[in-house]
Amino acid sequence: MSFDIYHSNYMSLYRNILKQALSITWRHKYLWFFGLFATLIGGGGEYQVLVRGIGGDTTQNLFPNFSRLAETGIFSRTGLANMGGLLKTDPVTAIILILVSLVILALFIFLIWLMIVSQTALVNNSAEIIGNKKELPSGVRRGVAAGVKYFWPVLGLNIIIKIIICLAFFLISLPVVFWAARMSPAITASLYIILFILLIPLAIVLSFIVKYAICYVVIKGSRFADAIKEGWQLFTKNWLISIEMAFILFFISFLVGLAIILAVLILIVPFLFLALILYKAISFIGFWLIIIVGLVVLLAIVVGGGAALTTFQITSWTGLFTELVSRGGVSKIERIVEGWRK
Repeated sequence: MSFDIYHSNYMSLYRNILKQALSITWRHKYLWFFGLFATLIGGGGEYQVLVRGIGGDTTQNLFPNFSRLAETGIFSRTGLANMGGLLKTDPVTAIILILVSLVILALFIFLIWLMIVSQTALVNNSAEIIGNKKELPSGVRRGVAAGVKYFWPVLGLNIIIKIIICLAFFLISLPVVFWAARMSPAITASLYIILFILLIPLAIVLSFIVKYAICYVVIKGSRFADAIKEGWQLFTKNWLISIEMAFILFFISFLVGLAIILAVLILIVPFLFLALILYKAISFIGFWLIIIVGLVVLLAIVVGGGAALTTFQITSWTGLFTELVSRGGVSKIERIVEGWRK
């Protein structure tokens, strides 16, 4: 194969996938509903690893919402003991507190369910749209059905990557915990950096494997263990493409996040100006009415932007998976090296 044909076949790999993902995200806005809740999972595992590693955040639990719930102490041993004592002294209040606690727990469980279903629905529906090249009816219903069908394997894959990430950061934090008082800050920092260099790439690689494994489960119907094996094989065959795609999406996410921040800052000024005018000219009620409207608009921009961005990211990875499984691909770096050789 000549370089010109080789180059023309693969030069637009990322461009076509990203254009396709952008088109699906814009044309099928019902996917934003799924994107909103899929965002709560933590987004891309590799971005989470990098941000937490650079920021030194090693305390986040498997699911942030459950960790916050645990921090309240409601379901701790002390909390349950206090509840038992309250049942003897004030049973009515205790029963009310128990019911409220159970409702809160049920809401958190439902939120986790909705997050996993949404992630699965995005993979399923975007793959169907990519395969059919046309809009399909009853998208939300199909997405929820796929989410329910593949809930447990997708939940298991998410738990695996969360455990691995937490374990990686736990191992990284060991020098700080055990040797901080015995060694100089420079040596402790050096140990942290060394462990970071060794363990973080491993966690990032596993996040890629989990992405592909989820696609195998949802799109190909693979069993849990088979999906992990197939995800590993697909990554090892296309590891450079996966890394390049992650960097591209990270750059796009950074730009979108920056655009959302700038939009919020720009919109704050006219809303505050209008609120002050109404406060001076009309009443205190008008001032707060504008403030509330402004907050709703700003919240809609942030939430809508985040949901659309997550939809775009998952659709992009689904498109890449579909392309690699069906036709394969060649990374940009490999194409450049091949061009130099020619």
